[in-house]
Amino acid sequence: MKQKKDLTATQVEKSAEQWKSVHPNKAKQLKKTIENLAASERVKKDAIFTARLRQDDFDNFKKIAEEKRIPYQTLLGYVIHGYANGTLVDVSEIEKVFKKKLKAG
Repeated sequence: MKQKKDLTATQVEKSAEQWKSVHPNKAKQLKKTIENLAASERVKKDAIFTARLRQDDFDNFKKIAEEKRIPYQTLLGYVIHGYANGTLVDVSEIEKVFKKKLKAG
């Protein structure tokens, strides 16, 4: 089940200042360009795996995904991708480094 990301009224109002009117043909062309870019950036996902998790961890993960308004499988993919590529940040480790630097400095 895919969920659409909904903008809040405030977000729409803020972004409305940047909106510009365009000719319908130009709008179609822009939409097609955006769709082509999105399609070219999609990565084929063909690996399937099964994991055993504690039920409460799984429930919490699904809750986080729901709050972010994305499917939990997508969020799980982001987490695994970030960890595998070294871009997932452990906030507690960063806090430790900053605390050590503040004490030293």
